[in-house]
Formats: sequence, structure tokens, C-alpha cells
Amino acid sequence: MARRNLFAIAALAFVLHGIGMSRTILPAQDGLKFIRVAKEFQRRPWPEVVRGSDQHPLYSAFIALAEPPVALAIGKGPDAWRVAAQLVSVFAAVAILFPLFGFARALFGERAAILATLVYVLLPIPGAIGRDTLSDSFALLFFTTALWLGEVALRSDRRSAWIGTGLVAGVGYLVRPEILVVPTAVVLTGLVRFAGRHELVAIKQHLSKVGGLGVATLAIVGAYALVKGEVSEKLSMRIGVSIGASSSANKSVRPAMPAGLDAPGWDFAAKEESSEIRIQGDAGKTSLRLAQQWAEGLGWIMLAPLAWGLFRSRTLEGSHVGRQLVGVYVVLFAAVVIRHATTLGYLSGRHALTLVIVTVPWVGAGIWAWTERLPERWGLSPAGSRRLAVVGLAVLIGVGVTAQVKGMHTSRWGHLAAGRWLREHADASESVLDTRGWAMFVRGGLGYDYWHVRQAITDASLGYVVVGDDELKAKSGRASTLRALLAYAGTPVAEFPDREGSRGVGVRVFRFRHPESWEGMRP
Repeated sequence: MARRNLFAIAALAFVLHGIGMSRTILPAQDGLKFIRVAKEFQRRPWPEVVRGSDQHPLYSAFIALAEPPVALAIGKGPDAWRVAAQLVSVFAAVAILFPLFGFARALFGERAAILATLVYVLLPIPGAIGRDTLSDSFALLFFTTALWLGEVALRSDRRSAWIGTGLVAGVGYLVRPEILVVPTAVVLTGLVRFAGRHELVAIKQHLSKVGGLGVATLAIVGAYALVKGEVSEKLSMRIGVSIGASSSANKSVRPAMPAGLDAPGWDFAAKEESSEIRIQGDAGKTSLRLAQQWAEGLGWIMLAPLAWGLFRSRTLEGSHVGRQLVGVYVVLFAAVVIRHATTLGYLSGRHALTLVIVTVPWVGAGIWAWTERLPERWGLSPAGSRRLAVVGLAVLIGVGVTAQVKGMHTSRWGHLAAGRWLREHADASESVLDTRGWAMFVRGGLGYDYWHVRQAITDASLGYVVVGDDELKAKSGRASTLRALLAYAGTPVAEFPDREGSRGVGVRVFRFRHPESWEGMRP
């Protein structure tokens, strides 16, 4: 029965993801980076691409493998790359359900596990991220599997489970480096179990199994480091930020701006500064922000059954060591994320997704603990109980489906239209500077995102600039610089609304002409 229910939930997940994919027009902005690396995997030797990329490579590598059959089915072009990236994410997002069920079942039993898995499928934020062009669902698959194997290792003490935890975490590291928090939490949980014990033989056996986990993890991380030349460029960049510009981790040297654009008053920041509450250097605000994002990931409404599950958990049978593992992981991961966010001043809702996964079993337990005695309390017959259960599940599924079938990235239609316009009007030898990257993705060919604005401005082939109207209207130094740059060296040639059929201007295209000198440019 449980297997049949689990496959039915997986089928529901596929349907929801399919609807979401059909209503997506462009990749996520960060997804453009993964697609760019995937394209490089098809053009150049893989070790060379790994060494030159600032992203961990496994997700992009799977996109590169998925694109040829997708292109064969729907034709080559930007849609093939977007769909390939989404398919990799979708299959990973559905595959998560199986280790999630196994982990939740170990914690609270089969019925609670089925409810936890269903709730996870219906949560809007994990659902949306699961079908986006991001590496998160792929990373979460390895995270959940490693966590499940870690619980099995701690409960059964099987050497194969310890090694499996290390192998899965090591492969997951090739997607996102924070996956290594899982084996660390497993080892610490094991040490907590042995605290105060003096069974020397048992401790030696435990340490040998911990060594197997470590060797399995480090073998994969070490192989990546040998190819890459460092353990992780992303980690090196973060360390560089924390210890200052003199760090050797800050390897990239930005090209000098031409005279006239090198004045300190010009702001060529890659992105508009966020209007969110500043969290850099403030651990308290960061902690509150992380808690808020975790609650949003649970859809807020699931906090009530979560609280009941926490209250009733002591009366429910299940793996106590698995619950200890969750506690250790939450503390360890929160410390890592808070340290990261207070250093860099950035915290995304995607950072809280692992916290959603480790707490959703308590949501399932809370729902089951509340409903199992309803027939007794309300005096319902078995038939009445079944009808009530069907109605309750139908309402839960209906609310979840309604929240998930909304189109993704529909406000980026203007960038899609701009990319198509450039494909028709820009010469193949001309490059494009695109502040957001979507129009350049649709157009294909030569181009720069705004992270590389210095290279773009000094490139004689630069012919067009694509910019969001909101970027020009913002009250910031970056917006002032963009307005001055385009007033001095750009001519408006096309404009498009944010959404198809709407009024107003959302995206503007400028014809770029290289001035003889930038000395005369003024704000």
C-alpha cells in the first residue's frame, strides 16, 4: 500500500512539474550560468571546463547530456537548453521523494512518512525550485539520500551505510559544497552517542566506520580538487571576501575602464543593491531572516502540524538517533549559513530548503497524530472516517495544486521579445551587453552580462545594449551610471513590455556606438 501511495505522489509531482514547465518562458537568472557552463561542456574538454568554471560542475554536466535528446525532440535553440535544465531538475525533484519517504518512515512510521512526502510535493517554494533551471533540487537529492543513509548508518552501524553516506555526500559536493555538512553531522551525532561510554572495542569499530565515510567523501572531493586545482572556487571566493581584497583567492583582475569611465563616481555594480534588510555583520537579523525563509518554505500554514508533531514526537515510535541527527544538522547548518550570510550580506530562500526537508517529517507526524484519533473523538464510523480522510486529502491537494500551477518568470516576456528582436536585427559579428542576460540567451551568439561590463565596453564589436526599464529608473548610483552611459553612447531602437499584451515599457534595447572619448560623459 505504501509503495503504491508513494508512486501516486511521484506521479502527482510529475504532473505539477509538467504544468509548471509548460508555463515557463525563460530560465532563472542564476540558471543562465549553469546553461552557459553546460554549453562549454559540449564544446571543450571537460577538465578544461571544470577548471575555468566558478560553478560546481555536476548539474551543468547533466544539462549538457540532456540537451541533445531534447533538441532532437523540439529543435535546437534556447528552449532546448531551458527544457534540458528543467528536466534534470524535475527528475531530481521527483527522485527526492524516495529517500525522503525512507528517512521520514524511519523517524515516525509509514503513514506519517506518506503524509510528509505528500506535503513536500505540494509546498509552493520547493515545487517551483524543483522545476527551475537551478541546481538546488539536484543538490537536495544528494542531501536527502546522504541524510537517509546517515540515519541507517547510525541506527544499524552497517559499514556499507557509512561508506554510502560518504560517497553520496562526495558526489553531492560536485553540485553544491554545503552538502558536506551532512557527513559532518552524521559523524558528530555518532560521537554524541558514544559520549560517556568506555567500551574501547566499540569505539574503535565506530571510528573505523567513520574513517570509511571520510575516505569515501574525500576521494571524490580530492579528485575534483586535482582537476580544479583547488577544493572549491566558490569557497575560495567566500574566504576571499571575508579576509579582504588582498587574499590570493581574489584571482580575477578586472580590466581597466577607459579614461572618463574610471572616475570613482561611476557605479558599474553587476546588480542593483537589494532593498531588503541589511544582514551583513548582524547575526541576529540573519537568524531571524533564516527562520522566516524556513517558514515560507513550509508555506507558513504547515507550522501548526509541525508544532503538534514536535509536541507528540515523544509518544511516537521511531528512530531516536535519526531525530538526534536532525537536531545536530539543524544547529550545524544554521551556524554555517549564518556565518556565510553575515560575511557576504546575502541569504536566499533556497538556503533554507534543507531545513524544510529535515522538518517536514514532523509535519507528517503532526497530521497523523491529530487525525488518527478523530474517529474516536468525533464518534465516526469506519466509512465516515474514510470519507473524511478523502475530503481532507482532496482539500490539501487542491490548495497545493492551486498554489503551484502559476506560470514561472512570466514578467520576463520583454526580455524574450528583445532577444527575438536582436536575433532578427543584430549582425552575427556584433556582441550584446545584456544587464540581465535573458535576451542574450534567446538571441545566442556573442554577448556579455553586466558582470563583464568592463570587457563589453572595451570590445569593438559591441553593437547593442539591453536593459530593464526599472534599472534605469532606480534611484541609485548604478542607475545614474547606466542612464549617463546610454545617453552618451546609445540610441534607443526598440522597447517591449514586461508581460505579453501589457502596457508600458519593461525592457529597452539601445544601439551602441563607440565614442572617440568618454571624457565628456556626465551624470
